[in-house]
This record gives sequence, structure tokens and C-alpha cells, in this order.
Amino acid sequence: MTFIEKYDYLKKKYAVKADTAKFKDAFIAAQITMSDEDCGGTMYAAYIDGSFSFEPYDYHDNTVAIIINSALLEECIKGKADPVKAYLDGQLQAWGNLDHALQLIEVLKGKKRVCKKKTEEAAPACEEVKEDTPKKRACKKKAEPAKAEEVKAEEITAPAPKKRACKKKTAEKE
Repeated sequence: MTFIEKYDYLKKKYAVKADTAKFKDAFIAAQITMSDEDCGGTMYAAYIDGSFSFEPYDYHDNTVAIIINSALLEECIKGKADPVKAYLDGQLQAWGNLDHALQLIEVLKGKKRVCKKKTEEAAPACEEVKEDTPKKRACKKKAEPAKAEEVKAEEITAPAPKKRACKKKTAEKE
């Protein structure tokens, strides 16, 4: 795979779905250099005043520069590899604001999928299924309120039993 093919793949798969709400700073510019022999090249990801761009060019006014191989980059984005551990192990190199690199990884992971609301037509079918299936209880049944009040009243009126202190054993002297 050439650099442009890998760049296009990363842009379509991750940059388009980027969750820019996760950026903490107003300006983040990361220059990412892929160190693979077959698809080595430099690209940048920049977040400037609410706009996110991911382009296949050098970016000299960057806040962080990263050198990483393409497989590790994708594993970090997917969450299969820890970027901090990879940095400490020497698998990737980074200069500048390392917090910006971590923010970029989180942003490229994208938004979590949320289930869509059910339509009104599908709701009755769901209700029928729920009635037929047995319900599992995760917790114990609660005591009836009347019995619980009686127990509380007994606890309050009954005197507490007295506790006896244990005698201390002394070592026998010879």
C-alpha cells in the first residue's frame, strides 16, 4: 500500500468520523510521519478554532510531531495498543505537547454509536416479546413496608444486650 492509499484509508475510516468535541484546546496541530518502508510519508491533523482537517502534507507550525509506523497508528486509534506504552517502549517517537497527541488519538476513535429510538410501529412487537419471555431478577425482593416498620420499631424499643469484656491473659512468670 502506498502512502496516499494509506492516508486515504485513514481519512475515510477515522478522520471523517472524528469526535472534535473531545478536543480540550482551541489549537492542536499534529504532524504524523509514518515510518513504514512501503508507505512512509508525512501528514498532519489540525484542529483550529472548531475546524478539523486531516491532510497529506508537512505542518511546520505543529504543537506535536509523531513518528510511528502505520500499523501501530491504526492499533492506537482502534484502542488495541496503548500510545503511552508504545512511547515508553520506543515504538513511536514524539516531540512537543504529548497531551495533544493523546487528544488526537481520542478524537480519531470517533463517536460512540448510540442506538436509535424505536418507531411506534415496532413498539407493540417489542412489548409482546417482553410478555412472553421470563424476567430475571438481579436483586432480592424487598421486604413489605409494614413488616419493615415493625422490625424497626422493635429494634428501637428493645434494649441492646450487654457485652462482656474479655479478661487479658497475663504471661506466667517463673
